[in-house]
Amino acid sequence: MNISILVADDEKDLIDSFGMLLQDLGYDVSMATDGDTTLKLLREKNPDVLILDINMPKVSGEEVLRQLSGMGLKTKVIISTGHTVDDKNLKDRILKAFSVSAFLEKPSSIEEIDYVIKEVVKGG
Repeated sequence: MNISILVADDEKDLIDSFGMLLQDLGYDVSMATDGDTTLKLLREKNPDVLILDINMPKVSGEEVLRQLSGMGLKTKVIISTGHTVDDKNLKDRILKAFSVSAFLEKPSSIEEIDYVIKEVVKGG
């Protein structure tokens, strides 16, 4: 099974390098550097997994989540944030409002990201 992933982060160098590494691992990868492009690609590609930064230009990550919840897609969401995952206010607010499968704290290793993707896709 070829897993499709949309990586959305405003740090272009980060998504370029992770995109290449994820492609090398066999994933079908699309990338976006702002919320508008993320929403467009979600509609066009209906990816299996969205790796989403919360702090995005144009449209925030939280607004992307809000709109995604109304799209009827089965996309699993992994939040990738520079905030510590222990930031309870952020984590609680997002978990209460949206269907999020996992949180990753930046920086994350490619091995950690690969593991989390596989767990999220299989429902773990």
